Amino acid sequence: MLMKSIIFLCSILLGQFCNAQEIIPLYKGTAPGSLPVDDTERSTRSTAGMGRAFVTNVTRPTITVYLPKKINAAASAVIICPGGGYHRLSIEDGGYEAAQAFADSGIVAIVLKYRTWMDSVYTDYSKVPLQDLQQAVDMLYSNAAKWKIDTNRIGILGFSAGGHLTTMAATSFKKRKPAFTILVYPVISFLDSLTSKTSSSRRYLLGRKISAEEKMIYSPELHISNTTPPAFLIHASDDSTSLVGNSIAYYKGLIANKIPAQLLIYQKGGHGFAMYNREQDEYWMPAAIKWLAVNGFYKK
Repeated sequence: MLMKSIIFLCSILLGQFCNAQEIIPLYKGTAPGSLPVDDTERSTRSTAGMGRAFVTNVTRPTITVYLPKKINAAASAVIICPGGGYHRLSIEDGGYEAAQAFADSGIVAIVLKYRTWMDSVYTDYSKVPLQDLQQAVDMLYSNAAKWKIDTNRIGILGFSAGGHLTTMAATSFKKRKPAFTILVYPVISFLDSLTSKTSSSRRYLLGRKISAEEKMIYSPELHISNTTPPAFLIHASDDSTSLVGNSIAYYKGLIANKIPAQLLIYQKGGHGFAMYNREQDEYWMPAAIKWLAVNGFYKK
């Protein structure tokens, strides 16, 4: 099983750039809400754990489009929002690798490189990531015919802080809401009771001085309604960065509003396992595809 897992990962890494059809800027010129600054974006690699790659200082957001060789019969698409606590993006394992896996399954995948926090760069950073995600959704609608996708089957996947961004879209977008969401060890709540001491998402999005009202506004689990899209959630019980209570609270809110939802909780796995939980030697993608099929978002 381990050898199969290694081969699968290698095939993803080798193929990810070959199948990236286009890299498209989200905006022409300076993005709304940004101040005119030099482009200082850079890539770094963690010296701990998996040694994953991050991009920081993102001020020129883009989408990277992965088109499958043969699209699934449901003509679905997914926008992928990497995690990174809003100050960086885990763009490889929480972006390109996930996009490749979806494209291999026949689903059009879009990796959103949204703007990250930087000091003295934005008029109000708290509005910027959601603005970038809305723009990415609009671009999918504009290119639906070209990319052969059904606009009624555009979903969003979010890892970690990208999960917070995804659920904010799911509960606040007035138009073009996602048809479905997939949430992988998501940060969802900004309430003190569900915010880990090691999580940086709340601080970077809203600053160090956060009012009780802001904590509630930016806690999507409090704003679930009967129009909130279905969700497939993946989390590990031993996650100390994004507490598993985040996914449980969101799942309970969906069920209370009779919204289709499935919650996959691993006993072990920690935070940041991306597509493959090494602690339990399992990929969650097959379960996610089955869930998409059950809800009409995937057809072979």
